[in-house]
Amino acid sequence: MSRLITCFGLLLCLLSLGLAQKKARTPTASEQANAAWPAFLKSFREAVKRRDKAALKRMMVRDFFFSNGSDENNDGDTRDEAFKFMADPEVKGWQALDKVLSKGVVAASPEPNAQGKTYPRRVAPPEAKRIKSLENAPPWIASFEFRNGQWYFTMLSECCD
Repeated sequence: MSRLITCFGLLLCLLSLGLAQKKARTPTASEQANAAWPAFLKSFREAVKRRDKAALKRMMVRDFFFSNGSDENNDGDTRDEAFKFMADPEVKGWQALDKVLSKGVVAASPEPNAQGKTYPRRVAPPEAKRIKSLENAPPWIASFEFRNGQWYFTMLSECCD
């Protein structure tokens, strides 16, 4: 009888182990992105507030897109040029970024980037999510993508003024 109880207990352990393995799954990119967003946004907003270019550079993609953007030194990295653009007193890019962030950031449909890849994406201000034509585009748009397990600031673009 004790042998039967032992076998039954062993069988229960094996069954429960099998069920636990079936429940364990890798989160989707969208789930990972949603989990990582609050911490990224907090750090990003703090870096923007301090105008901390070193911290922001780590949060930006090398091929950062910005209005009137170019890779002046041809090193394949547009982040320094983007900071120069944002600091231009006629452009007022830092103030524009402050303003779009103050309106909020929302999830948006993934769109192919320059390399044709799509990633979970967020945009600011929220009305940027609904752009159908340039007529309803906000003056400035910021975009973020979740690439390789991390959020990045990918674009700051002035539109249509």
